[in-house]
Amino acid sequence: MSKRLIKLLPLAAALALSGYASATTPKDIPSVVVKYGDLNLDTQAGVKRLHSRLRSAAEQVCSPLDSRVLGLREQYDRCVTDAVTQSVAAVGNPDLMLFHRYGGRFGVLASS
Repeated sequence: MSKRLIKLLPLAAALALSGYASATTPKDIPSVVVKYGDLNLDTQAGVKRLHSRLRSAAEQVCSPLDSRVLGLREQYDRCVTDAVTQSVAAVGNPDLMLFHRYGGRFGVLASS
């Protein structure tokens, strides 16, 4: 996988809970490619923008679970959280990982 592209896949467990995965094959599970070659991840602005893109992509990927029904809403929230966490780990940028871990506070970024 390119260092400048990340493919988001929702967790099979979250989809299985909804019944969505049982009706699909792995190739049918939605995914989104997030491009970030235009971002400088050595800056706070670049890290913040990539995190925003990853979150937006996760929301798109997990949208089959988006519902106002309480149980489904919890699955959607968990799906989004897990997809963003996995994507941040896949990018492997230390500043992005710290930004994600500490809820978007830049004060903890070491190299910015």
